[in-house]
Amino acid sequence: MITALVIFLITYLFIGLRQIPRIHIDRPAGALVGGVLMIITGVLTLDQAFAAIDLHTLLLLLGMMIITVYLRIAGFFELMADRILSLSKTPFQLLVFVTISSGILSALFVNDTICLLYTPIILAMTAQLSVNPVPYLLALATASNIGGAMTVTGNPQNMLIGIYSNIPYLSFLGALFPVTIIGFAVSIMVIRFAYRRDIVDEPFCDSLAMPHYEVNRPLLMRSLAVCAGVLAAFSLGYPYSLTAAAGAVSLMLIGGVRTERVLEGVDWTLLLFFSGLFVVMHGVEVSGLAGTVIGRAGDLSALSPAGRIAGLSVVSAVLSNVVSNVPAVMLLKPFVESLGGDRVAWLALAMSSTLAGNLTLIGSVANLIVVQQARKQVEIGFLEHFRVGALITIITIAAGIVILVVEVRIAQGAEPAPVARSAKEMTITVTPAGPDRVARVYRVALLCDSDAKQRQGLQGFRQLAADEAALFPYEKPAEVTFWMGSVSYPLDIIYVVSGGTVTRVYRDCRPSRSDVYPSGSAVRWVIETLAGSGIEEGDRISIGR
Repeated sequence: MITALVIFLITYLFIGLRQIPRIHIDRPAGALVGGVLMIITGVLTLDQAFAAIDLHTLLLLLGMMIITVYLRIAGFFELMADRILSLSKTPFQLLVFVTISSGILSALFVNDTICLLYTPIILAMTAQLSVNPVPYLLALATASNIGGAMTVTGNPQNMLIGIYSNIPYLSFLGALFPVTIIGFAVSIMVIRFAYRRDIVDEPFCDSLAMPHYEVNRPLLMRSLAVCAGVLAAFSLGYPYSLTAAAGAVSLMLIGGVRTERVLEGVDWTLLLFFSGLFVVMHGVEVSGLAGTVIGRAGDLSALSPAGRIAGLSVVSAVLSNVVSNVPAVMLLKPFVESLGGDRVAWLALAMSSTLAGNLTLIGSVANLIVVQQARKQVEIGFLEHFRVGALITIITIAAGIVILVVEVRIAQGAEPAPVARSAKEMTITVTPAGPDRVARVYRVALLCDSDAKQRQGLQGFRQLAADEAALFPYEKPAEVTFWMGSVSYPLDIIYVVSGGTVTRVYRDCRPSRSDVYPSGSAVRWVIETLAGSGIEEGDRISIGR
């Protein structure tokens, strides 16, 4: 655990500082260094490291990046900018159109890409009109983060969450669409107030004219048709990674563009960054470090619905500005799973980690892209960004918390996680077989009633209290095998048959062991408690509410 902690700190030193003087290691290389250290120090085996890399997420990222490259080659983004921004007759209208167009495009095609393409266009237009470009560049950066929160494909951290949570595309969109619309309005109002001398309702003296660009209409039509098919497949529930890859391959077959040119536009360093992080975070989980941290962080599941959403959002927002939002999501994955991994917790993480990117200049890659591209013409300092970004972040995250709480109460009643609620109401009573022992009652702290939750078990969950248990119910009695995985504290594993009789007990199962614990026969329930429960074979189990 100590080794994993040291490697974790080294990795996040590289990620947080992004570039350490005299040590030419950037974020992707830092993540790779951390991953390799996890292997050579023995925290993970090479096979474990390979298995830790989530190919579904990498394939989704790669597929969306390839599709975006084809759209860029076809001239789609310049065409959209021309159509939308040419409607702007006043500085305020320009602010509104920049915010809405960049935000919506970010929701569809990854916010970093939109910032990369829109920044030079905004600089050219503001130079043509002789107006201050800073408020429009800030609108681009903040709106791209806000818009990216709306969909699974809006940014890399949402892609992670989409893969982890299996939330349908339209459900994700429907839940966070109101947050995004309010966010656009907040961004427009805050930037207009901060730059009220520059953003007025008076018409421009000159009309806007886009810099020269070319549109490849045959390629544009094919690319848009594939995009429509990909979005339709997402909406129908097809796997995110397979759908994105199929869309990318389709364009390679019908696009008529040399694949070398397309692949040059792929951000391979981002894929390397993700791969390294997957390995580092798996090492953190296997070592038991994640479980220990979660156990000491407190039990958010004991809070009210609003408290759970607010608590997770605040933790996510702070962490996203310390280590950036993608690493923050990876780090908080076990924490969300310890809350039951319900849909609302994942949505709260997606909302807060993305909107937190507006807090500071280094809060998201989108901000840095805008600032670095604009540096030759205008300097946007840390405080320049912070005076609008901080207010936008606070208001939008607060609005997001309120909206999620309201949506939960409308859809599911006062509790955002039905599974968590039913677990808290459940108890396990152990009646001893012999007369010399007394009955004990355990509160069900974790109910694992789905395949995914049964696979995860107590891995990443906080440490159980002495009067708590994890319950694994099976709809039909089945012969099962358990193991410790990355659980960081010793357990008793108890197997119970349909009649409620304990048939097998594995006592004091220790962390960091590869032992397996088979049931030996078909069981109806499996119970996990802290080691030392005293439960014996032949005891009777009853489950109540």
